[in-house]
Amino acid sequence: MKVLLAKSAGFCYGVKRAVELAAKTGEETGGCWMLGDLIHNSHVVEDLARQGVRKTEDSAALAAGDTVVIRSHGELKSVLDDLEARGVRCVNATCPNVIRIQRLVAQAEAEGRRPVIIGEPRHPEVMGVASWCRQPLVFDGPEAVEAWLDGDEKSREIPVTVVAQTTCIRKLFETSWKIIKKQCTNVKIFDTICNATHERQSEAAEIAGKADVMVVVGDRKSANTKHLTEICLRRCPRVVQIERADELSPDFFNGCTVAGLTAGASTPAGIIKEVYATMSEEIKAAEGKEESFEELLNQSFK
Repeated sequence: MKVLLAKSAGFCYGVKRAVELAAKTGEETGGCWMLGDLIHNSHVVEDLARQGVRKTEDSAALAAGDTVVIRSHGELKSVLDDLEARGVRCVNATCPNVIRIQRLVAQAEAEGRRPVIIGEPRHPEVMGVASWCRQPLVFDGPEAVEAWLDGDEKSREIPVTVVAQTTCIRKLFETSWKIIKKQCTNVKIFDTICNATHERQSEAAEIAGKADVMVVVGDRKSANTKHLTEICLRRCPRVVQIERADELSPDFFNGCTVAGLTAGASTPAGIIKEVYATMSEEIKAAEGKEESFEELLNQSFK
């Protein structure tokens, strides 16, 4: 029995940068705020709170002179404008890849083009990006794209600029933009899927294809973790998504020869190490059960 650990598992650049920036800001100010979850990992958010980076969901509760760290997914432009106008100091921990998409959609609209965002409509990143333009079109996949195009013939004549949520599944994005490119007359396409996300998804698919069992570690609110689970399910018969090691059971590894392990971009290294160690123990326990059964079977024959 062996465990295949994805090399790309754990914090991506944007998440690492946000966590370090928040911790540094909390230390320098003697205590500050984060607006919503800095990243989609409750354990990291709780750890930051212990370091003086408190969480609030209400931007109106922040007063002049307060310092707030803007989450890695970005924030609504209207909220940022309001905070600045009220004298609240904003430390922008938005991932640089997300900032690039915000600028792309704003530029597209300035050029008279309609921004098209492929991603999860209610995800904080997508909502934040959409707020940087007045009339964005947000589609969660090719079916929604086709429904839009079929709904009005004039849609095909609108100049559009297509971008993707940074953690979008590549196949979903490619299928969507190919439909738009084929049916629309004036299209600009920007592949804004994060390189780290693509690498993580590709590696997860590769490992899942070799494994009898696949474990995906990450917060249940994390979009990129959810996508990793979906990708693994296409290649592996048994997949489980967990947040911590204590969710694992020895029974899950029964009959397993190869186990795979990957993690979302907001999963701390400590949790991944904990899960890896637990997997090794659980696998040994499962193997021990099989050996005991064989011994009992041999004894019964005797």
